[in-house]
Formats: sequence, C-alpha cells, structure tokens
Amino acid sequence: MAPIVFDELNVFTFPHSRMRKLMNCCTSKVGHTDFTSLNDFEQLLVRLQRTFVEFMAHEEIENHFVMKKLKKKLKQHSTIDDTELICNCHKVDRFTPLVSLFRDGYAFIRRGNADRVSYGVKLHKAMMKFYDDFVPHMHEEENDIQPLLSKYFTEMELKIMRIEVIKMTLQKRENSANNIVYEIERPLKIYVISYERLISINNLSNNILQSIMKYLTDRQLKQSCLRVNKQWNQCALKVLDTRSPISQIPNEILLRLFTYYLNPYDLFHSCIHVNKQWKNIINDKSIWKIVNPINWSKGQWDSNIPLEDINKHEDDTITVKMNEIKIISGFVKYFLPNYGSSIENLILYGSLTINDNTARKIFDLCPNMKHLNIGMTKLTPKAFIHFRWVNSLESLLLEGCELMDDNLFNHLISSLILNETNEIIPIEDKQNCLVENLCQNHTKHKCYLCQQYSQFNSKNSIKFQLKILNLSGCYRFTDYGLNLLIENNLTKCLEYIDLSGCIGITFDCISFLISSSKNLINENIYFCDNLQSSSSLLLSTANCCRNVDNYSGRYCCRCIN
Repeated sequence: MAPIVFDELNVFTFPHSRMRKLMNCCTSKVGHTDFTSLNDFEQLLVRLQRTFVEFMAHEEIENHFVMKKLKKKLKQHSTIDDTELICNCHKVDRFTPLVSLFRDGYAFIRRGNADRVSYGVKLHKAMMKFYDDFVPHMHEEENDIQPLLSKYFTEMELKIMRIEVIKMTLQKRENSANNIVYEIERPLKIYVISYERLISINNLSNNILQSIMKYLTDRQLKQSCLRVNKQWNQCALKVLDTRSPISQIPNEILLRLFTYYLNPYDLFHSCIHVNKQWKNIINDKSIWKIVNPINWSKGQWDSNIPLEDINKHEDDTITVKMNEIKIISGFVKYFLPNYGSSIENLILYGSLTINDNTARKIFDLCPNMKHLNIGMTKLTPKAFIHFRWVNSLESLLLEGCELMDDNLFNHLISSLILNETNEIIPIEDKQNCLVENLCQNHTKHKCYLCQQYSQFNSKNSIKFQLKILNLSGCYRFTDYGLNLLIENNLTKCLEYIDLSGCIGITFDCISFLISSSKNLINENIYFCDNLQSSSSLLLSTANCCRNVDNYSGRYCCRCIN
C-alpha cells in the first residue's frame, strides 16, 4: 500500500486532475460527434489537437521539473530498482500516433459520409486505447513516483516543486487558450475545402504561410494549397522547391551543366519538365549558340562532333532523309520561334533534303547568326535572296556546294542595301557588268547594283564583317564574284579564304584580293595549285588545294575521271 501524502506535498494532484477532466471531455466528444456533419467533424479535430498539445506540455513539465530532479537524487543515492522505475514510466510515446491520426483526419473532409464515419470508428478506438493506457500511467506516477519524491526530497523542496508545476501548468493552459497559433497550425487543407473560413487567415504573411506549409505532405500541397489563390500557390511552390536538394544548386552551375554535359534531347525530353527554374535556364541564350539540326536527324546530338565522321556510317539514305525532313520541319515550326534569337553558329552541313525556301525561313528566324555552315548541300544562291542578317555574318562555309555561283555575292550586296534603305535592287547578268575584268582594267563602268552600293556606302558606312569564306569545291565561282567583293570594299575584314577546286578564279584575281585585304595573309589562303603564277613568293607561302586525294566529295580538277 502506498504511503499517504498530503495534497500540499503531492506534486501530481493538480495537473492530474486537469488531465482527467480533459480525457473525459475528449472521449465524450468523440462518442457524441456526428461525423456526417462537416462543422462538427472539423470542430472535433480542432479540439482534439488543442487538447493533446496540452497533454504533451504536461508531460514536458513533469520531465523537466520532476523526473529530471528525481534522477539526480537517485544517482547520488544509487538505487537501481528505483532508477528503472522512472525510466520505464516515461519511456513510451503515447501522443505522436494520435496527433498524426488527428492530422490525417483533415483529409476526410473532402470525402463522403461513409469514409468519415469509418474514420470516426477508428478514432474512437484509438481514444479508448489511449484512455486505458494513460489512466494507469497517472496512477503509477501517484503511487510509485510520488513516494520516491517524498523519500528523497524535503517538505520544503516538494512544496517549491509543486508550486513550479502548478505555475507552469496554468501558464501553458493560458497560452493554449489565448494564443492564435492553434488556429494557424491547423493543417491548411481544411481552408481549401471550407471557403467560408478563408477570411480568418487571408491577412497572413508569406513567411507564416510557408512555415505552416512545411508540416504538410507534398500531396497535400499539390492537391490543395496550389489551387486556393495566387499567394498560396507561390508559397506552396517555394516549400516544394526547398524540399528538393537539387533546387539548391545555383543557376550558374546548372547552366554550365546543361551547356557542356547535356544534349538537346535530354534538355527537351527531361530537364525542361522539372520546374520553372530549369525551364528558364534552358531558355538561356548561351546554351543554343551552336545548333546542328542535321546531326540531330542522324541521332547524333553533339553539335561539335566532326562532320565527316558521321557521314561515313550512314547507309540507309531513305531513312536518313525521312528523319531529316521531320527534324527540319519541327526545327522551323517549333524550335526557331523560341530559340532562334540565341543561335550564333548554325550548321546545316551535309543536309540531303534542305532547299532554298526552307533555308530562307531558317535564316530569317536567326537574327543573331554570326557563323553559317551549309557545306555539302544542294542550295543555290537563291537561298540568300533578301538575306536580312548579312551585316552580322562573320563566317560563311560553302564547301562542296556545287550549285553556288557568282550570283551569291550579288544577293549579299543587294541584301546590304536592302537592310539600310528598304530598296530592292535588281540583279543584272554579269555580262552587263565589266567588274568581271576589274583586276585588269580599273576604269570600266559598273553595273547598277555596284553603282547603288557605292553611292550609299560613300554616305553611310556599311558594316560587313565577313572574316572567313570557304568556297572549297564550288567550281562555278569566277573572277566576277570575287571582284564584286573587292570593288565594293567588302573584303577588308577577310582573314581566311579557301578557293580549293575553284578553277574559274585566276591567279591575278587572287593577287588583287590579297592586295585589297589588310588582314588576309598568305598562310590563310587555299587555291587550286594548277593555276599558273608569276609570283613565286605567293606560291611558296600560300597553301595549295585541299581537295586533292580527298574522299569527302568536294570538287577537284585532279580527281575528275
């Protein structure tokens, strides 16, 4: 039989009376709640959550002001049986499963009556189990722990301990009654369904909403909070982003990863669907500076792979053409309207299906294009009619384009005038223009195109920045085309030119080109070595034809059968 302890020395009398009252109210409320009524069901969940917060505060007070001090006394007097009794008394966590069950109850507000009634049965069983477990726990504290307190503490110490416990119990009770935290800490999902309750938290700041949403699951955030209003949507998205470790990676690192380690297929089929942050990074200009849709059609997504290496392994020409048609059509229709302004280096090398009309559409959608490679294609000079971005073009690679001829430079000059004056200049036949023999006679008159360009260039300095020109294998070009560039002062920025296989260009025209180009040195010139020259210095320093004994299909006068 436990010894008799006066109330003024009993530490557990006051708090346990409060706990018994709360337990009786909770079990009674659960038994008399109509779970088919949303208001009654909601009020029950709120009350249970608030009550069990007070239960948990009571246990915390006992641990801090009673059990902790008792353990220190027991260590001094070393009684093994008594120490094990205290450890077993507060070892079991009785509150966390029930609090989780209360929070899960908010999900049943959107469900039918049958589901809520089923939840009510489960809740009633859990409450009865808690009642049957917690009442013996209080009896154990009163009959076993209190005698130990009387044994190891003086009456004055017990009175002080009892006053502290009562004081903290009242303080916790007052805070739980007056503090609006309970109104805020309720799972936000309930406000998504009960719209009449939204007014009570409309004035909450974003920081408070985000701190509350941290307690909700991803499913609750996506199914409920994202659909309430714009503020809730933004807060829920921030909470979801912070839960993913990959969202903490800086944009600069992601941009570098996307640019150098992922190909366009990975970016468009996977990365762009991750979140808005990744989508915005994929839209960055630096990722799409170099684009090669022809390689994409062949299943090679790396734009920097050597172009000749890909062609060696292509056997099924029909399949390649069909894939290329699909890729090019999608490239023009979907890709270029969104990313065309980011492209600086466009590679169409080796295309089997592209034509002049398609090429013009592609060029028009790439306003910042600086480098263009259309080698080994069937394009003609008509692809450059009204070429809008000729001013920014720095390199033009036409190797192997056997249908290209001198009209290309006519269209480029006409486009330069059109960009500045919006005036379309007719293209005359080269026989009507004596620029063809300019290197021999500088006094001949010019065609109307050259006259218009000269007049306009004298008033306004036209910026033509072409530095690299590759005409390897373009045997249709003659002196007339190069003289057009020289006479109109369009070769001043030229640093590299490849005229391998251009049998229609004479050595005198090449010499005139070198003299008119300040930045063009002999080492950066390639031309047909069958040309007869009187300049031994140029032959010793310049490079000869690059197409001799080549297997890439570029024209060479020595490889003709």
